[in-house]
Amino acid sequence: MTRQFKIARRRPNYVDFYTPTQAGVDGYKLSWATNFDATPTDFLTSTNVGYLDPKVNQAVVDTQPTGGMVRIVFDPASYSIPDTSSFWLVFTPMTGAVPGTASPPTLILPDSANKGVGIVTIQGEAPSATASTGSLQIDFPALMQDFRIHNEDTTNYLFVATEAGGAEQQLRPDTFPQYTNITGTQASIFVRGGTPALAGAKVKFSATCTLAFPR
Repeated sequence: MTRQFKIARRRPNYVDFYTPTQAGVDGYKLSWATNFDATPTDFLTSTNVGYLDPKVNQAVVDTQPTGGMVRIVFDPASYSIPDTSSFWLVFTPMTGAVPGTASPPTLILPDSANKGVGIVTIQGEAPSATASTGSLQIDFPALMQDFRIHNEDTTNYLFVATEAGGAEQQLRPDTFPQYTNITGTQASIFVRGGTPALAGAKVKFSATCTLAFPR
């Protein structure tokens, strides 16, 4: 699945979200979670004209061309979202009360991590699936590099791809390092768990990476 939205800026008490306007869609719902494998909580639904959180100082909102886009600017603190740490954002187009296909979970880094320094670390559970079509897509906030992925399960395999339905790297149980991408850059990874007998199995894993083009 291609990316359905972008975060143009995150600053203290400020997140600037953009998504293309979709025909027939009258609601643009945002949900957040503490991790990519957690159930997201709905917190805001905008109309196609966009939304500006009244707690955000309008003086700090820059003017941007938004033709064909829905722009949502919000203060995480308005919705009890931690403002000084990472969280995961999911976007769902709505037609009335009927939800469309939700986006993959996307990592939203805190302002302190957007200064070109530091390592991004994620940890969680890959879903049980017997083929790459059942993989979970995990989107990062930008192009990332220097991936190190660790299968933390002691029995089952972790399968990692860099494109939807693409070829997979098989990571054996609990040996490190297992998957390394030193020079290439990726904006997303696709993960699933399986058993040696090729059945599906949930698998815990962790990964680190760094921003490809720090600023």
